[in-house]
Amino acid sequence: MVPARAPSVHLSQEEIQKLRFKPTVGTIQRSEGAEVRFNCSIDINDISQDLNILWFRNGKEIPDGMQTAVYTQGTVTLLSTISIKSVQRADAGEYHCRLSVSNKIIESNPIIIEVEGLPTFTIQPSDVNITRNTPFTLTCEAVGPPNPVTIEWLHKGKRFAEPTESSSTITIEGTNICEAHNEKGLTVSREAHINIKELPDKVSKVTVVKREANKLLISWTPGHDGFSPLSTCYITVRELLEPGSPTAAHPTYVPPFQYEISNLKAMTWYNMSVSCTNEIGPSPPSAWVQSNTTEGGESFTFLEQLSIMQYFFILLVASLGISSELQAKLQDVMIMRDLLSIGKVLGEGEFGSVMEGHLRKPDGTSEKVAVKTMKLDNFSQREIEEFLNEAACMKDFHHPNVIRLLGVCLEVVSGHFPKPMVVLPFMKYGDLHSFLLLSRLSEEPVYLPTQMLLKFMIDIALGMEYLSGRNFLHRDLAARNCMLRDDMSVCVADFGLSKKIYSGDYYRQGRIAKMPVKWIALESLADRVFTVKSDVWAFGVTMWEIATRGMTPYPGVQNHEIYDYLLEGNRLKQPSDCLDELYDIMFSCWSTDPVDRPDFTQVRKRLESLAGKLPAVSSRGDIIYINTSFPEEEEELPGEAAEGPVLTSSPSCSRQTTDTSVVTAEVHESTDAEDDRYVVVISSGDHAPRSAVDAPPLNHRLLQQDSEETVRDLPTKSLETLLFSTKSLLLIKPAFI
Repeated sequence: MVPARAPSVHLSQEEIQKLRFKPTVGTIQRSEGAEVRFNCSIDINDISQDLNILWFRNGKEIPDGMQTAVYTQGTVTLLSTISIKSVQRADAGEYHCRLSVSNKIIESNPIIIEVEGLPTFTIQPSDVNITRNTPFTLTCEAVGPPNPVTIEWLHKGKRFAEPTESSSTITIEGTNICEAHNEKGLTVSREAHINIKELPDKVSKVTVVKREANKLLISWTPGHDGFSPLSTCYITVRELLEPGSPTAAHPTYVPPFQYEISNLKAMTWYNMSVSCTNEIGPSPPSAWVQSNTTEGGESFTFLEQLSIMQYFFILLVASLGISSELQAKLQDVMIMRDLLSIGKVLGEGEFGSVMEGHLRKPDGTSEKVAVKTMKLDNFSQREIEEFLNEAACMKDFHHPNVIRLLGVCLEVVSGHFPKPMVVLPFMKYGDLHSFLLLSRLSEEPVYLPTQMLLKFMIDIALGMEYLSGRNFLHRDLAARNCMLRDDMSVCVADFGLSKKIYSGDYYRQGRIAKMPVKWIALESLADRVFTVKSDVWAFGVTMWEIATRGMTPYPGVQNHEIYDYLLEGNRLKQPSDCLDELYDIMFSCWSTDPVDRPDFTQVRKRLESLAGKLPAVSSRGDIIYINTSFPEEEEELPGEAAEGPVLTSSPSCSRQTTDTSVVTAEVHESTDAEDDRYVVVISSGDHAPRSAVDAPPLNHRLLQQDSEETVRDLPTKSLETLLFSTKSLLLIKPAFI
């Protein structure tokens, strides 16, 4: 294969055969976050055409090389250098240089980059439900570099086995984790719970929900399944007033947890009891429940005031085995399954996925939605309850800057638990963190004015002000958990860790192993105590993410080092070109004493005051429109080539207010219908250096997510498609660059 961008120059065959790259450095080892530079070079006789050295990593071309040419006594030395400011694991691999001369490919010896850091798990221990005295294994495997990697097992927080080289297996009941150690430090795996299967608990809330002349319909709530799925329940029925009457046992597959007892006598009283079984055996029988059938031809339901639909939902939700409190919260947000159509997967994690969907409305129209589901291959009632609790949190939220719940849907599959699905508004642009990354990851990053960044911060502050006023702690506030609406407003989302405070103003977390440590307040790291002021700390970190357009907080600081780093008085540094007043607001959120931090109302007012000092839109001439059309939305213009916006690398924040930027744009006579089709070019002047800043420059290699973040694949659509809606996005001409 001849690299397309390498022009050819005609040399003699003898000269071509002699062409060789000079010996390379071979193998380079660097610690994660360190700077690395390497190059390759080749001598060529004086030529009249330029040649380009191309770089390849693991066989794929990369655009990172910087080439120079040195002319000495009729010979040209071509030198191409790659410089990585903060090397990450993703940069590791085998690098080659290639040069095309007269259709001959000349390739250098490999340069192997090894990135040393904390161990990375390739296999983590998983939860296991086992029968007593049955052998099982837990496996844990991690890799360097540096190697070797040793594995230590912890049982209920205590080490119980000698370290062994990766990989390692154990067999012991209880809660286990493994630690992977190398010379750089240690990485802790997820917790693995080893549960011994046992008899299920007794069922509860056996209720007769409908009576007829010859039938009784009953429902019940199953007890704990004993770590083994319930398969069958037995309903024991006996006439109440007839001594010696036969006792009948009616088996039924579950779920759902309801059964219609038929072939009964009219106007007769019956005793009923329920027991459910798993692979170990049956649960204890429930207490007897008495009820009677009606006269012939009559029927009576205890839910006559409810619609048939509500009655169906009550039975369906009850079949999940969740708490009665959660059942009551979900009753009025249930959606019929046939109203929801599911499309492609938008994102997927270890325990669930988010899919695109359409929800049919009563008027016949449909709304595009996002559908969150669980992966139910391995699940427990506790996990279902935690999943649905997030939906219950959102049920009562009514604020433009807090994501709203559209409903909960249960997909019933014969012989399986109903599959819970949480239906949310569809956010075309996804989460704020990905938006910020994409705004600067192209070859020419998109300029986001300070006014827009401040608007993002104010929107989040408004949402958090609303939540804190309702005594809710978010506990996982970050740019990744904020969503962008079609109108570019931001709403707070992802309430998987949220808690409502019923007494006092704090919540104590039982364990902190899975918490996002770089967003957690100092007192929460130390004592696992969460308050509204710990959410304020996380908001300060989120502001820093926005100001840096998606950088990972504390670059170069490992997760296990964060607590000591903060305890020594260190905080996130002022981002390059960020307004001093904006950084002062951020910094106030990180006071060591929570009492000294502002509340969300105070933060919001300070941000609004700062935004009010920036230039305002005064005329149509101050508004610039970004091309916001999606390719699939422009089918009516087949003759026009889709052109994306011309992008710039202007900074995300600025502290200078005297110089004026140069703004250029194509000028068209336009109508209102055409206002969403034009693009802008913004080129700013030189920026004054920040002498007090010791944060690194905005470099895309610092964007690698730390271990507490879920690694997400950014969409492959074009940048302009991902960033802007079909409605025009207003940008104010910046007058303070």
